[in-house]
Amino acid sequence: MSTFIPITPAANGSDSLMDAPLPAVLRRTPKELCGSAAGPIQIESRKFPANQNDRTAESLLIDQLPEVIREAVDEWAVFLRTKPWRVRRELMTNFARIFAEQFREHAPAMSDEEFEGMKEIGYTCLLERLDTGGCIENVHQARLFMDSVHDRHRVQAQLFLRIYRPREIDGPATARLN
Repeated sequence: MSTFIPITPAANGSDSLMDAPLPAVLRRTPKELCGSAAGPIQIESRKFPANQNDRTAESLLIDQLPEVIREAVDEWAVFLRTKPWRVRRELMTNFARIFAEQFREHAPAMSDEEFEGMKEIGYTCLLERLDTGGCIENVHQARLFMDSVHDRHRVQAQLFLRIYRPREIDGPATARLN
């Protein structure tokens, strides 16, 4: 004996299963399935995505600094955005030194190693504000990214430099110079 029950079409020509109401199934939106149904979380009056996949989430160093310092970094970033990448490098190095010296004034017992670490943090905080999230455009920008604390910046710079590595020009003009 078979438990198969054949479905016969209705008299009006429609399939009886298609016309039947759907069973009560719990439906969820993609937002609910991804775990962000509660919406963005609120941290220090800034909204972050609940899944933390955005590059502006808590992974940034700048968000771990006091508001006064963030404002100072933002002012430098606005100033540097008008400069080409080759000029930014020297100015960012000066900013990082000043950044670390300001911390040393409040913590005079800071060791030289901690001072260098603060310089790296200041440099990277400023670079975070200048980073548009796009591709690296030139060698000067790649060299700035190489000095970052973030692995993603360094990897991005290494990839650019591997592809667009400056090469020596071998040709008749260089042969005449030797």
